[in-house]
Amino acid sequence: MDEREISITVRIAMIRDGTQGVSLSAPDKVLGEWQDSGAALLKLARVNTLSVCDAGGNQRYGLSLPGTVLKSDLLSSKEAVVVIKI
Repeated sequence: MDEREISITVRIAMIRDGTQGVSLSAPDKVLGEWQDSGAALLKLARVNTLSVCDAGGNQRYGLSLPGTVLKSDLLSSKEAVVVIKI
């Protein structure tokens, strides 16, 4: 099986059911989303982990992605892009 690079976007926004939450998406599809009314901002933690934080900047939980992280960028306080190789 060949390795490939995938760009995953993580957003804190209104999700498809109309509530605030966290969404993970690839360029062509939604990978997952869940409700989280307390999520307010994202922070880059370790190399392969994003922290979902509350409005005060306190970490609620971390998101760890599979594969090897090639690049991670915060586009805003509520959006990040992580490029992984799997």
